[in-house]
Amino acid sequence: MTKMFAVNEEADHHIGDLACPACSDEYPEPCPCGGLMHGVATDDTREGTAGATTKCDRCGRSGEDVEEELGREPTG
Repeated sequence: MTKMFAVNEEADHHIGDLACPACSDEYPEPCPCGGLMHGVATDDTREGTAGATTKCDRCGRSGEDVEEELGREPTG
């Protein structure tokens, strides 16, 4: 059975699955820790922009946290 974890409130993302059905189109992507960064599309109506809520299935960090730590976008 596939292990699941939550990016937002529901545990509907598949750990280690490169074709996670709960992720938005461009996710999951590799995380520098060796896990997969899962993502769900979001709309920020306050700023009128689209984005994504992300979380790694191994280290639990968001893409934003990884980017801050590396000083750049993660490349895997």
